[in-house]
Amino acid sequence: MSAPSPVEKTIVIVGLGKIGSLYAACYGQAGHRIRTVDIGDGADWERVAQVPDPASVDAWVVATPTATHLAVVDEILRWQPDARVLLEKPACYPEDLDGLGRTVRRHPRARIIVNDVYSHSEAVQRFAASVRELGASDPIRKITVEFTKNREFDVANGRFVDTQYGEAGYEGFHMLSILRAILPAEQYRSYLRTVPSSVTAEMRVRTAAPGLPDVELYTSSTGAIAFPELAGFAFPDDVVKDFIVPSSIPYGSEFRYRFADVELLSGKHVTLVFEPFFGADPGYKNIHAVHVRDAVPEGHFLIAVNHFKEALLTQLDLLRHLDEGTTVVRPAEHRFLAALGSAMFTGTFPQTTENEKYARIGSEA
Repeated sequence: MSAPSPVEKTIVIVGLGKIGSLYAACYGQAGHRIRTVDIGDGADWERVAQVPDPASVDAWVVATPTATHLAVVDEILRWQPDARVLLEKPACYPEDLDGLGRTVRRHPRARIIVNDVYSHSEAVQRFAASVRELGASDPIRKITVEFTKNREFDVANGRFVDTQYGEAGYEGFHMLSILRAILPAEQYRSYLRTVPSSVTAEMRVRTAAPGLPDVELYTSSTGAIAFPELAGFAFPDDVVKDFIVPSSIPYGSEFRYRFADVELLSGKHVTLVFEPFFGADPGYKNIHAVHVRDAVPEGHFLIAVNHFKEALLTQLDLLRHLDEGTTVVRPAEHRFLAALGSAMFTGTFPQTTENEKYARIGSEA
């Protein structure tokens, strides 16, 4: 899937940290007119209220710290009630979800979506298509998704640490996007309503329930690899020796061990491996692979795409075409990941009537 050709738009980016700067670079390179809001040096304005002629803004990006998202969205909609807003994940903290719902209802012409890179990734879409094709006659037995990186250097240098979603705040939304692409919609909704069988402190989440395949999600920000056997085969020999065999990514390394593996009832595996050419190709971040293993014949194919850039451009175009009042926030995912964060800290997954709150905000898909 190729990103749509841009027609120049005026985009105001609120928040010029690392992620906001990435938005600015991506949209600027695509030929859009970029304006910025931040209290730090280098921005065009310090507050949303200072943006002249807000009605002329084609899209807003909110890339401020999560705790400020609701206040920033409120301020944008105060000045442009029909604004198109791309909101960096998480949309907000769990206690603000109801407030975000009220904001949406007060502004029925607004269009708001939460950045969902992996949902719009060609690599994920082609992987999911392969799973559906094989799964039509060979049901899914287990899904395993691992997103591991050693983030200790990032934290030591002041990168944001999520105090509410915890470990789940780093990669949880990405892993759920992949799971959502694989599972039929009703099964996915059932998964979000199911209390996991176990949750460990480094966020290994196991779920086994009637009507669902076994699902295991794992992420580590200390570089501890959990499933070397499921994707290690896809990497160069020196990467296997340095990282996969010891199952550990050292402090300061840029290596990321990210994959999604689907085991079918027959024993076949369909595996999506992100960035398998680390250390072997200067453009490794934009090359991904899908492997079909333990099948006759086995096979694999490569997808060369910058899925971050692709997703940002696709979502900008999506905002342009959404009907007024369309909001895609996915509160059920936010509540599920907040519950995981709580379970990692306390050892107990909250069992409340939160499922009653899983109603959609706006016309969320």
